[in-house]
Amino acid sequence: MQAIVIGAGKMGYSLARLLAKEGYGVTMIERDAERGSVVQDNLDISVLTGNGASIAVLQGAGVDQTDLLIAVTEIDEVNMIACLLAKQVGVGKTVARVRNPEYLEEGESGRELISGIDLIINPELVTAREIAELVGAPEALDVAYYAKGHIQLLELRVNPGHPLIGRDIQDLIYEKPFLIVAIVRQEHVVIPRGTDRILEGDRIFLLAQTEFMPLVEEHLGFKREKAEKVMILGGELSTLYLAKVLEKQKHMSVTIIEKDHEDCVRLSEELDSSLVIMGDATDLDLLRKEGVAETDILVCMTDNDKVNMLACLIAKSLGVKHTISQVRQSDYITLMTTVGIDVGVSPRILTANAILKFIKGSANLLSMTLLSHGGAEMLEFHVAKKSPLVFKKLKDMNFPKGALIGSIMRGEQVLIAKGDEVLMPEDHITVFTVPERIDAVLKLFNGAV
Repeated sequence: MQAIVIGAGKMGYSLARLLAKEGYGVTMIERDAERGSVVQDNLDISVLTGNGASIAVLQGAGVDQTDLLIAVTEIDEVNMIACLLAKQVGVGKTVARVRNPEYLEEGESGRELISGIDLIINPELVTAREIAELVGAPEALDVAYYAKGHIQLLELRVNPGHPLIGRDIQDLIYEKPFLIVAIVRQEHVVIPRGTDRILEGDRIFLLAQTEFMPLVEEHLGFKREKAEKVMILGGELSTLYLAKVLEKQKHMSVTIIEKDHEDCVRLSEELDSSLVIMGDATDLDLLRKEGVAETDILVCMTDNDKVNMLACLIAKSLGVKHTISQVRQSDYITLMTTVGIDVGVSPRILTANAILKFIKGSANLLSMTLLSHGGAEMLEFHVAKKSPLVFKKLKDMNFPKGALIGSIMRGEQVLIAKGDEVLMPEDHITVFTVPERIDAVLKLFNGAV
């Protein structure tokens, strides 16, 4: 399989590395020769200097022999033109990063009806939606939904003094079904057995029906909190998207602080109820004056990771309950949580997540979510009628080690998976897996369509 990646920025670099890991022969096109040289020195791929929207440059990169083209430069038009040209010469799949909402109705991400572009991805919108889900469950480090929203997955931290510390998973019994599908301990993902014990500092992935999740959390000693006051620092496009989502929740009060006057005007014109204030996100007096101490969640979304980190730490010192920071340099995520910032969200990881699902997509794979900064994945499958797994009990399946079935949706019925459950044709299931078992899981479920 051959792939072309256009744009050697952080996004392009990450995608090229991911594709090379997946076994693709990768050629990268980058206008900046110096940046291209850095990529060439660090990745085992080919790098070509030039304009990715030029048919001559694309031909020089072997576009007529390419299976996949991903265009992620900073210029929307270059990305779109490159995809259109690639389709004309027969490239099977094309992906374009498009930020300008004028090109898309409400800036939607996903498969779009634009001839020549198979997937349009808007990183700012993807990031805003992820943060909006986190605002809905402030106690969580990560939130994901499956089975048409009926199943919720939360990543929760076991802090010092938590009642779960020292307890075996098999002893955690409750009338509402749930499953701890994984434990992250010292940055290693473990698929737990019943005899595994929860330790201080663990991060657990908790799976339950969405309607019962608050009850399950309470039973396990986690407090579900309701956010009503949100303050957003920074006036980037992702801030606009996030504020629009939050404004739809009638109980939510949104305040935005942005230092650029033009950005403030733009936000004020495009938002309905959000309060927009011009000022410095790291100004202690301003934050105090605007009531950051009474804020339920502070979201830092400037384009500078260091400013985001500093603002979150200042807000924590002033009494804010929860902090969420956008992280451009995804390597900073672990550092942020170490110094006391509650959640770091990486647009790069979220975008890679969406593109990875598209690349690996099949008739049976419904969704794919990167978890724990790429250390694990949750896959959602449709079980085909001819699958060799139907009519088998889960405990009798030769399931790959390091992977497990978390939930089953059968019509409108939602089940948390147990060993005696029997897989039926047309079931929708979620599978939690470590990265090295993904191909085995995909093979298992794509073997019969």
